[in-house]
Amino acid sequence: MMVGENKKLTPSKRVAYTAVMCALLIGGQLALSAVSGVEIVTVLMVCFCCVSGVRTGAVCAVAFTLLRCFLFGFHPTAFILYLIYFPSLALVFGGMGHIKKQVYESCPPLLTAVVCTALILIAGASLFCNLSGVIKISAVYKNFVNVLLWIIFAISAALCAVFCVLTVLKKKGANTAGLIEIITVTAAACLCTVCFTLLDDIISPLFYGWSKQTALTYFYASFLAMLPQTVCTAVTVSTMYLPLTSVMKKAVSL
Repeated sequence: MMVGENKKLTPSKRVAYTAVMCALLIGGQLALSAVSGVEIVTVLMVCFCCVSGVRTGAVCAVAFTLLRCFLFGFHPTAFILYLIYFPSLALVFGGMGHIKKQVYESCPPLLTAVVCTALILIAGASLFCNLSGVIKISAVYKNFVNVLLWIIFAISAALCAVFCVLTVLKKKGANTAGLIEIITVTAAACLCTVCFTLLDDIISPLFYGWSKQTALTYFYASFLAMLPQTVCTAVTVSTMYLPLTSVMKKAVSL
């Protein structure tokens, strides 16, 4: 992995592309803000950071965090959460964007182990939460949460199985590098989405000084947003990653 910046981006292009991306992020979040758990910010940020690099992605993340306050209000916990999470997202996917194509073509054992471990963790956690009943929520939402947990389990398990098949086919000479890259990025995006909610579950109780019971109630309630967000991330990143990065790369080369 080579962590660096896209050398084709001049300072003027960085400013222009960052401004356009911030507008897209704000517009996308505003358009879908009425639908809980459905968002397009993650896939846009993932693709932009993969193409533009860590530094430009981090600048975009900070600008987006500041600008959204004008539309959604200044909420301290949300501001802190976004200011930590999105620059971290830029670091992760800005770095992943500089993974050489040859890595996906050769698919080394380390890559297989990391991707499969991430997907197994997500699938295992979903299955455990579903079967154990550890998530204490209102009966009104119980079926909704259970269905989403099964969906996340099915998606994660399927991606893991497909990834393993692709690695086998790769060893037999098949050209599966593109699909391997998609699943790798999707697994990382899903894991980051889960971490987003878990980070909020830490920041909010600490900031407001909530009691243990209140913090647990907030933790359980956050699943109502986290689960559809994770499903949305898996679907949007797996289907839109290659088209969006292709368009962004062409824009950079202009």
